[in-house]
Amino acid sequence: MHPSVNTLSLLLGVLLCSAVRADNLDALVKREQANVDNEAVVVYGGKVGTLDAIFHIEWAGTGNPVDGHYYYPSRGKRKSYILKGNNPKAGVLNLQEYTVDAAGKRKLTATCRLTKRLTGTRVIWEGQMNNTDGR
Repeated sequence: MHPSVNTLSLLLGVLLCSAVRADNLDALVKREQANVDNEAVVVYGGKVGTLDAIFHIEWAGTGNPVDGHYYYPSRGKRKSYILKGNNPKAGVLNLQEYTVDAAGKRKLTATCRLTKRLTGTRVIWEGQMNNTDGR
């Protein structure tokens, strides 16, 4: 069973997971999770800088690949960022962020290493994000 609301936030190059404060983001996360037909996908809500973001992460279990994407609700689902990585051990998540250029090629734009903690019913992933362009 999934926690009531999950959080994942990117703040100025650092990936920090913090409690989602906006009721509308909580509602969007719940609505998106209700529309996911794959039990392995968990929807997280959080921030990237000051923008709300929705993350879809597909878990295959510890030691297996992790796939997903995220987008900014204010910008729409058309512009999303691809996430690929692994869950090498319980409580650790390594992700690479990719964007797709005009030619349809994927370009690595950031790497992240996250650790998990629980706060009540919330799963909070936090760690560091390093953008490939130095931001």
